[in-house]
Amino acid sequence: MKLLLLEIDNVLYDSNLLKGIAREWALTAMKEAGFPVDYDTAMSILKDIIRDKGEDYPYHFNELMLRLGLKEDHRVIAAGVIAYHDVKRAFLKPIPGIIEAILLAREASLKVGVISSGDSVKEWEKIIRLGVHHLINSAWIGPRSSLGDVFSSGFDPKETILIANSEKRVREAEKLGVKFLILLTDNGAEIIEEGKSREVYEAWRIGAAVKSLLRKL
Repeated sequence: MKLLLLEIDNVLYDSNLLKGIAREWALTAMKEAGFPVDYDTAMSILKDIIRDKGEDYPYHFNELMLRLGLKEDHRVIAAGVIAYHDVKRAFLKPIPGIIEAILLAREASLKVGVISSGDSVKEWEKIIRLGVHHLINSAWIGPRSSLGDVFSSGFDPKETILIANSEKRVREAEKLGVKFLILLTDNGAEIIEEGKSREVYEAWRIGAAVKSLLRKL
């Protein structure tokens, strides 16, 4: 079976942009609720906490107050949580061109799958909020998910197009014989065909990049 396989973060949506804005709004809301620490100090420590505890840790703001030697103020923490989730709802949108890429793949009779090592419920929440859940045929989500799981499910790596933001995922795909890869970076959508970089499209032209590879499947 032929497959278009996508990572979720920074492929289906701009995860880095959304998280950056959400954290800024959260700290601003916390300050307005009485948080007694300047923005730059709080943001620096918050980034350390995220690096130490991971993106899916549910108590980043509690930990922030703990590391600052402050007593937990649930009013302040709640203000941060609300602001963070309000931004997620407002800014969680598919990146330009990704829906076109998915529809082109489906029109060419490819199945569409997603892969992520994140928390299953949180990742499905993103997919549903993005409004693309009805376009997804298969999902491999969870800390132990791997491309090996994908190709043990009946899909052929030589008939798979992988769109990824993670270079680690790209290297894993190449080792397993995935022939067609698109690496999404700040510089655009880079096609990697049989281990060689072939062309770079503007990120918003991801549909055109997929279309060029569909002709070769």
